[in-house]
This record gives sequence, C-alpha cells and structure tokens, in this order.
Amino acid sequence: MAALDSRGKVLEVRALPLQHFLLRIRVAGMEPAAPGQFVMVAGANQVEPYLRRAFSVYDQEPAGTGALTISLLGKVIGRGTAALAACLPGQDVPVLGPLGRGFHSMGANGPRGGRAAVVAGGIGSAGLGLLAQALAREGRPFDFYYGGRSADDLVEAEEFQRLSERSGGRLLRTTEDGTAGARGLVTEALAATLEAGAAQAGSAYEALYTCGPHGLMAAVARIAVEHGIEGEAAMETPMGCGYGACLGCAVELEEGGYALCCRQGPVFNLREVAW
Repeated sequence: MAALDSRGKVLEVRALPLQHFLLRIRVAGMEPAAPGQFVMVAGANQVEPYLRRAFSVYDQEPAGTGALTISLLGKVIGRGTAALAACLPGQDVPVLGPLGRGFHSMGANGPRGGRAAVVAGGIGSAGLGLLAQALAREGRPFDFYYGGRSADDLVEAEEFQRLSERSGGRLLRTTEDGTAGARGLVTEALAATLEAGAAQAGSAYEALYTCGPHGLMAAVARIAVEHGIEGEAAMETPMGCGYGACLGCAVELEEGGYALCCRQGPVFNLREVAW
C-alpha cells in the first residue's frame, strides 16, 4: 500500500470535551488505511512547529472519484495539535499516508480468531477505531474496555458501545474519579474478567488489542503473558517524519535491538516490546 503526500480539504472540526477534537479531511487519491495505520498531518498554513504530527486514522469513508474522507481523533497538547484543532472547514492541510503496519491479525479476509478484548486508554481509542469497525463488520465478538481519568476522557464512547454491542460484546467504562463506569484502572477491569474466566477453567478472550499510555499497554502485556493470550499494541511514539528517515521513533525490543515504530509498527505483538 503506497503512501500519498497530498493536500487534504478540511470538512469539519468538531470540539469535544477536555480539548479533544475530531477532524474530518477529504484527500484525493489516498488509499484506505488498514486498522492501526496512521497519517502525518499539519495545520493549515502552519509554519511552526515545522514537523507534522502523527495521527491514527480513526475512521474513513469513500468520498467519490478516488477520494477518501478520513477522521482523526486528537487532543490539544502542544502547538502542533493546537494548529490542527484551529483549522477551519475549506482550508487545505498537508496529509502523508497511510503509513506503517497495522494490526497483523487483520488479514485480507478480515479478523481471525475468537472473542477479543480491545483496551483503550483515553485518546488511545483513536488507534482502535478502524479495528473495532472491522471486528464488528466481520462478526467477531469483542468487549471494549475504555479507561480514563474522568468521563470526559472517554470520547466517542457511544460509538464504541454501538460497535461492541453489534459484535455481541459490550462496553466497559472505568474512570479514576468514578464519574463514569467503575472507579479504578481499566487494566483492573480486564484482569478481573480474565481471573473470573480462569476460575471457570477457560479464558474469556483469545486475543487482546490495546492502545493508550505506555504504562497501560505494558500492564496489558503483563496480563497477556500471565493468561497465555496473544495480543497486539498500537504504539504511540513521537515521530518526526513517519517513514524512517529521522530514526526518532525507536522502540526497544524484548529480544534486543530496536525497531522503528513508523516502519515496523506502529502495531507490535505484545511479546515483542521490551516494556
């Protein structure tokens, strides 16, 4: 799948709680992204910061005549993301993508395997949007574990609830302050489900997928090893270029050495990474 460096047309910028935002861009000639792939984008007429920012493709739809509309789910944390959140409909923005390797178990025939757990921390849900759609579309049941500090961190929760329930699964919310779902960490909810399954002489899930803060994904990896479950993580590392030239997105591997998140990832097997 070849990446395209092009100009996209901003269609919508939707403000969400806690400086989250949803940005919809129409890009002519761009190929659809696989679940887990990303694009490099910058704000309209942006001079500083010079480098583009990496965003997972959260959603996409054909826009006619070889065009594609992509949706990016983000949060303002610095000048680059602030410039994107400040875009206006009709403006042109640079878009490079789709880039990277997506979820490896998502082959040409769709997802494979039995029931899955999808674990998101805050804005990490952006990296799991296309995956959740694919699982629901192919009829593979999954439970979506969604955690954050407060209810406002669980953006697009209704959409993930719709997709998980469509697959025959459910949405489980956890917040550290108890404003939505159970109080606590999302990994605690996942561990509790798996421990209950183990007590009944069987695992609740055959695969785990995750995206979010590094600590959350490391905890999911430990849980996967403990219960003998395979899984994958969509890593979130700072990227300068998106295609391997700057060498700034190295991920340390368990077997030694490093991999470039933008080329060998951003999706890695949970057992590959030296957490």
